[in-house]
Amino acid sequence: MADRLEAGIENILAGLAVEDESTTVLDYTLADQTQDLVSRGLDAPSFADYKPVLRETVSYIVASVLINSNNEVLMMQEAKSSCAGTWYIPAGRVEPGENLIEAAKREVLEETGLQFEPTTLLMVECAQGHWFRFVFTGNVTGKIYF
Repeated sequence: MADRLEAGIENILAGLAVEDESTTVLDYTLADQTQDLVSRGLDAPSFADYKPVLRETVSYIVASVLINSNNEVLMMQEAKSSCAGTWYIPAGRVEPGENLIEAAKREVLEETGLQFEPTTLLMVECAQGHWFRFVFTGNVTGKIYF
């Protein structure tokens, strides 16, 4: 699942087709968007030549929503000085060579001490094409590590 998901995302970001018959893809490139804006008499943005390149112009972030048998969501307090004390779900950047599933597992383990098995991609968020956040849910498995 992880390799297929990442291959699909990389194909989409590269402007290629996704090889999955069950998926509908809307291919509306930045060049197409710019041409459409100009044809309607609107100013075209200056990023028509922007090309998303992972770890250069684009970051992947993973986040995980863990819900226990009491329907409680696992939250943690951030330790970073810029947001110390803020409650958040386990999250972080995908490291070089990691796939999304591996990154989600690692972030949950590093930040909570829990082993986690992602089962479902809940959503994908994008901020102006500069970062993509992949939010998973799944199950706690195995032992607790601290």
